[in-house]
Amino acid sequence: MPLAAHAAPTLEQSRFTDLNAKPATTAAYKGKVTVLNFWATWCGPCREEMPMLNGLRKKLAPKGVEVVGVALDSKEQVEPFVKQLKIGYPILLGNDDTLDLMRSLGNKTGGLPYTLVLDRSGKVAAALTGKLDEKRLETAIKPYL
Repeated sequence: MPLAAHAAPTLEQSRFTDLNAKPATTAAYKGKVTVLNFWATWCGPCREEMPMLNGLRKKLAPKGVEVVGVALDSKEQVEPFVKQLKIGYPILLGNDDTLDLMRSLGNKTGGLPYTLVLDRSGKVAAALTGKLDEKRLETAIKPYL
């Protein structure tokens, strides 16, 4: 088998599910600047940045910005967590390929949180590792508004 057959899926090829178990892809967000935040319920820095992501979404939604969380957890762990933190942005559930996807998108260690800024055409415009503050994230988003 050729080596390419073992390559991680691209972001465009990746399939996720939403919390209602419906299939979801990042293509649904084309036309918007999308903040794609990979996280897990057991990740302290992930939990700490989520209220900021919630606020940033409210602030920048009128400019065409969407925040999307990709959880590396099960639905049973994620649902109560999202309700508890009152997360208002879409949450997708990762799958067995998500860690490979993150690595192929620049997160070589697989650490969380990991955030991508996608331009309006869905291409990766910025990759940010670790806990974000609003200023750092807004600086990464601004050129694509």
